[in-house]
Amino acid sequence: MNATPPAPEPPDSSPLLKTVNREGMHGFSQDDYYNTLATLAEWGDAKAQHNLGALFLEGMEIQQNYAEALKWHTLAAEQGMALAQHDLASMYLEGLGVAESPEKAAHWFALAARQGDGKAQNNLGILYATGQGVSLDLVQAYHWFTLAAAGGLLEALDNREMAEQEMTAEQLAEAQRLPV
Repeated sequence: MNATPPAPEPPDSSPLLKTVNREGMHGFSQDDYYNTLATLAEWGDAKAQHNLGALFLEGMEIQQNYAEALKWHTLAAEQGMALAQHDLASMYLEGLGVAESPEKAAHWFALAARQGDGKAQNNLGILYATGQGVSLDLVQAYHWFTLAAAGGLLEALDNREMAEQEMTAEQLAEAQRLPV
């Protein structure tokens, strides 16, 4: 893993603070937002890195740029941010700016899923149910679908039901014994 350079020190007198003090929050332009987000991301703020990555990934308010999305999502994901881990996994699964890699997708989904991210839990379940990037394992698929459903992700209920239809009675019993 590459060491990141030390974050620059925040300036003593920020134009951002002058904008807030003079005009209130409504004084922010899209440029102000982007520049502030980019500055915070450069300083190592994981939430800002994720948000900047999301802007580049979706092409919202700035030109879509998968390389920049990958850069910022990777930095935030490596800091343990579940949302960034999920988005990075999706990039690897879909081949957005990177070579498709279901194995890397499974890795990042698993990290986010273990933190309770329902979408990542559901997506990891799909990978186990289809054998993409991981060994085909309906017991694990059922388990991750159950966790996602317990967190309120309704589509995980349908996915769990489909997995259950493919399972043997022994597999289902094993899956139902796993802690939720």
